[in-house]
Amino acid sequence: MITALVVDDEPMLTDLVKSVLEDAGCTVHCAANGVEALQIMAQGPVDILLTDVHMPQMSGFELINRVRSQHPNVVIVVMDSYPDSFTDSFSMEGVRQIVSKPFELETIRQVVLEMPQGSWQKAA
Repeated sequence: MITALVVDDEPMLTDLVKSVLEDAGCTVHCAANGVEALQIMAQGPVDILLTDVHMPQMSGFELINRVRSQHPNVVIVVMDSYPDSFTDSFSMEGVRQIVSKPFELETIRQVVLEMPQGSWQKAA
């Protein structure tokens, strides 16, 4: 089973993504910002991180940097309204995919479920 962490300061979005991924058989945790996300990740392994960039308390960039250093096997997917302005930065940070907001929920489901085998080490 895939364990996903959805990080966005829009609760409606995190709830919708959580619902779609749980229906697909994933275990899903949600956080409203990077600080909460790191606290969740400290409690147990996560396979895939889906994060916004523009959030209070800690930007998505800072979160990505910390996750890369503390949890190098986590697959990172960025969900953002302005992804084109950050594409080069994201690729340098090891971001696997960028999903432009607004998006269809099916797109997120496909991104998570269709990651190639071996993209991540399964959470124990």
